[in-house]
Amino acid sequence: MFTAVVESALRILNRAGFRVTAIGTKPRCFDIVAKRDDTILLIKVLYNADSLKPDMASDMKLVAKLLNASPLVIGERFKSDYLERGVVYNRYGLPVINTATFYDFVVEGILPMVYSAPGGYYVRLNSEKIREAREKLGITVGTLARMLGVSRRVVKKYEEGSDTSLENAAKLEEVLGEFVIKAIDLLNFAELEDVEKARGEEVELGKSEAEIVEHLRDIGLDVYAVKHAPFDVVSRVDQKEGEEPILTGIRQVREIERRAEVIGRVSEVVSAKATYIVERKVRKEVSSVVFLMKEELSCVSSPKDLVSLIREKHGGC
Repeated sequence: MFTAVVESALRILNRAGFRVTAIGTKPRCFDIVAKRDDTILLIKVLYNADSLKPDMASDMKLVAKLLNASPLVIGERFKSDYLERGVVYNRYGLPVINTATFYDFVVEGILPMVYSAPGGYYVRLNSEKIREAREKLGITVGTLARMLGVSRRVVKKYEEGSDTSLENAAKLEEVLGEFVIKAIDLLNFAELEDVEKARGEEVELGKSEAEIVEHLRDIGLDVYAVKHAPFDVVSRVDQKEGEEPILTGIRQVREIERRAEVIGRVSEVVSAKATYIVERKVRKEVSSVVFLMKEELSCVSSPKDLVSLIREKHGGC
């Protein structure tokens, strides 16, 4: 089932003109990276979205923040129920939708209008449109409240942008004769992580990896460790000068080249630099990834030096 959902998502993204890569390695806080124009999507695919764990969600939101991406979860079930088309669900602050809703969004450009929360289905109201429609009808807040069978306070909350149930919204539209529901912005739905807070939360690393992270920070990089991603840390130089983040591998595992290939594919899609810091010579080069020996870092004294070294080894790109 999982594979089928992944394949469906990839077909939809390709049809919509996204540049796409699937991760395919574990552990991972996202399974697909896609980019079209300035929109970057980090997508986690789970047949049952209820299986998403809080640490995975936290990593996904952190990576999305660092890469200026939008995180999204695609699934078919949530707990014991099937996800409905046109409805957005919430799991640890991430938007969860089914494949059909995803198709509507990326191919047809149709945004969902309804979200699920404890107690039922809800919508976001266009407060300005409600007020304009009421004034156009020439009725007061009190009169509209009586027509809806609610209190004046409820109507005032509607005109201040309060959400309401799907049933109440339908009644409001019937009385006003206007469409007053706001579409849900999936690209800005997620409650992204505070990167400054995340920088102080350490991921457990071996002695050698910890030394690499310490040195990167010593030369002036902002370094954010990520546990459930194909790369181990995201290093940032200076966003004000337009420097893209550096996706960095530091774990000294047996299949470094295989991990580097995945990092390289992700970096190509999101237009980021990629490097893997190693303690031994690798058997083969990997496109888009610059391998740096750990000893080479001792010659680097500033973020700009590191960027220059990466560019030099990457043929000046």
